[in-house]
Amino acid sequence: MPKNTTKTTCPYCGVGCGIEVRPSEIVGDEKHPANRGMLCSKGAALSESMKMPQRLLVPSIQGMEVTWDQVTDEIAERIFSAIAQYGPDSVAMYLSGQLLTEDYYVANKLMKGFIGTSNIETNTRLCMMSAVSAHIRAFGEDVVPMSYADIEQTELIVLVGANSAWTHPVLFRRIEQARENNPNLKLVVIDPRTTVTSKLADLHLQIENEGDTLLFHGLLRYLIDNRAVDMKFIKESTEGFGDVWNYLQEVKYQLHAIGERLNVDWQDLRKFYDWFMTSLSAITMFGQGVNQSAYGVDKGNAIINCHLASGKIGKPGSGPFSLTGQPNAMGGREVGALSSQLAIHRGFDPQSTRMVQDYWQSPVITNRPGLKAVDIFRAIDAGQIKVLWIVGTNPIISMPDSDKIRQTLDHCSCVIVSDISAQSDVIDYADIILPAAGWGEKRGMVTNAERVISRQRAFANAPGQAKPDWWILSQVGERLCNLLSIPNGFEFKNEAAIFREYVGMTALNDNSPYLFSLSKLAGITDSQYSNWQPRQWPFDGRRPFANGYFSTPDGRANFVWGEPMDANADHWWMNSGRIRDQWHSMTRTGHIHRLSGYEVEPTVYMNSISLAKLFLSPGRLAAIRRDKYSKPVYAKVAVDDGLPGKQLFMSIHWSKLYGGASNVNRIIGAQVDELSGQPAFKSWPVEIEAVEMNTYGLYIGPRRPLPATDYRAYQQDKEVGIWRFAALSSLTRDDFPLVKGEKILRWELEEGWMMVIVDRDSPQSLLRVVGFLAVGNTPIEIDYLQVLALMDEPLELEPLLAVASSKARSQLICSCHQVTDQHIYDAMNDDESVSLNELQAKLKCGTHCGSCVMDIKSLLMSASEDEFLLDPTPSAAPHKGPSLHK
Repeated sequence: MPKNTTKTTCPYCGVGCGIEVRPSEIVGDEKHPANRGMLCSKGAALSESMKMPQRLLVPSIQGMEVTWDQVTDEIAERIFSAIAQYGPDSVAMYLSGQLLTEDYYVANKLMKGFIGTSNIETNTRLCMMSAVSAHIRAFGEDVVPMSYADIEQTELIVLVGANSAWTHPVLFRRIEQARENNPNLKLVVIDPRTTVTSKLADLHLQIENEGDTLLFHGLLRYLIDNRAVDMKFIKESTEGFGDVWNYLQEVKYQLHAIGERLNVDWQDLRKFYDWFMTSLSAITMFGQGVNQSAYGVDKGNAIINCHLASGKIGKPGSGPFSLTGQPNAMGGREVGALSSQLAIHRGFDPQSTRMVQDYWQSPVITNRPGLKAVDIFRAIDAGQIKVLWIVGTNPIISMPDSDKIRQTLDHCSCVIVSDISAQSDVIDYADIILPAAGWGEKRGMVTNAERVISRQRAFANAPGQAKPDWWILSQVGERLCNLLSIPNGFEFKNEAAIFREYVGMTALNDNSPYLFSLSKLAGITDSQYSNWQPRQWPFDGRRPFANGYFSTPDGRANFVWGEPMDANADHWWMNSGRIRDQWHSMTRTGHIHRLSGYEVEPTVYMNSISLAKLFLSPGRLAAIRRDKYSKPVYAKVAVDDGLPGKQLFMSIHWSKLYGGASNVNRIIGAQVDELSGQPAFKSWPVEIEAVEMNTYGLYIGPRRPLPATDYRAYQQDKEVGIWRFAALSSLTRDDFPLVKGEKILRWELEEGWMMVIVDRDSPQSLLRVVGFLAVGNTPIEIDYLQVLALMDEPLELEPLLAVASSKARSQLICSCHQVTDQHIYDAMNDDESVSLNELQAKLKCGTHCGSCVMDIKSLLMSASEDEFLLDPTPSAAPHKGPSLHK
């Protein structure tokens, strides 16, 4: 390892990739068991992520800068006053799945043991809680019984409701490598959408919305009918099989009936069922398409039922594997920083509450579940919660019915926000703002999706007065203890001290049915903590449930029945999710120019038939509403023929800074799974129609005053910004005022006008281009890359006029080397038999982080299936005259 190298972990998804931070670069850690040196596009751009604009630097109260002593005193007094006046349940805390384990521990201890309320939630509730609830119902404990190493040991991988090539790129590359090494390994993808992931599968079942429960009930019936269940395992290690079998007697669970209801060819369905039945080992990986549903828990249990019935659990290469979405969502679940858990996988039974209170030596202990995420904001709206502390997350973007969240926060008595960015939407609603240390500036532990505990290490100083979250929470806890006149329970000198207390607490699970225990680390020294190497629990190498014993009181796993739901109604269905190169609300990724080209503005995707039905055209805007009375979300229309029927898709990432008001969660209602409290983000009925704006515009240049518009999107390039906008009203030249030091050159064009902004101080003969503005009454179609090439250069009239008729850019495929699909099409037209390796050698695409390899493979596969997919149009059309439009 090179000198001055810091080993840490990636702050993005739940894969938990190891990172090496070197003086001149950030690379993957080849020795980390999760990624073995691989990184995705976001991980490969971590160096740029550190250059975040507008960091929060100083704590403030009502906009006035204050000291840390003043602000922590103020918070403690606000909490103390709320408890005295309204009781402990008038206080709530909402955390991020990106916090470190030590942060979670202090927050959970403060809320449940010293304030005395269970109103503590993380945004893990939005992505993982249906899987958690399914685990608890089936196993008695939230334990993921799988490891990434199982991928190399299995005969069948089933991916359900997950576009893993985008959402967990490194994990999917491990799957692809396993398939290359084992030609007999089969991959089945179950998804209503055709995605990059599904195109690379051996079998894609494109089922109807909400069809997962029915599909897996059918698999269980098929296993039973073909005598492919493990009756010895069922009798010795499970309960409830007979009840489930009774439900499955109905005709609707037979093969042909399921194929008809799910609109899937029954022969493909039988192929999947046969593969699962005959494979000696099988992994079912399930993601947000399963969890983010009003019936997500039942879906998870339907999957688990099949593994219990076949005995494909607790063995190498076999079991259900829920794919964690955030870097330490698993750590937060283990700590218990959720309203439905007390701590360390324990609930609120009298024995657990007594043991936890004794361990904490706390003045109070909560003895019942608190409010879940959606319910916390409803309680604020009802006046029941007076103090809300939001740590490291942006509920205005991530929560459903986000307009309601804005209204709720606006009249909350006290909103405290700990964050790293002054540009986060939630900052606008904060009474108290706390500058937090970010990734690379703080230390602690994280647990990934396969139960591997790794270190995040600091390698940079926190700017200004930013502090780690555990420190902020501890300072408030100490001051609250003073106000309550009780012993201080928050005298932590460092992160290692917190971790020691936490792992010592897990000893409460020793000699109990619970598997989760880190008690062997209770004596860990500061030096051992500092030098920690990634380790998976249980630390003795045992595989969870390998002995046929589960975490229930009788040691038996439970078959759980859930009635399948049919969402195949005549609606337009909105499905929301992630795109490959962005993370959540773009706080850490939106300012990185090479990650911003994959989806440059809020976009709604639909198939060609739907496009025609709605009288829409690609590149035009659509108005999407929850119902005819709600405010619309405007989004650019794009074709995706992988979406069946009336399915629509929008990405979740568009915060106010980057997408204006075009955040998809404004039109997603707050329906939740009754058991897990997880919102149904994946299937929401909407109304959509074409909308005609009177003004469309594109501005490229430094930040400047732009008029208020109904639609706006911002894209960051290296040195300048790119704004795309549209307005229902007509905008004129007067709406775009000059800025000091500028000079405007203006041309009237076919259906609009173009302004070139030059530096007034540059010589007349060498006027320097500093900005470009095009406005018209139809959507602007300009290749912004050609404009950028002319920026900061001497003014030349002919190239500028040529830009006005240039072809809009094609789809970016490789973020690292800025390779588009058109570049790849051109290469394939030159050589129809070009291979992946040859493309990589010629264009360099897929040779850095490798995240685009799956997209390139998908393009190659599509081209081999249909030669007409190769677009012979050159990427830069010749100039034919000044026009800004199609």
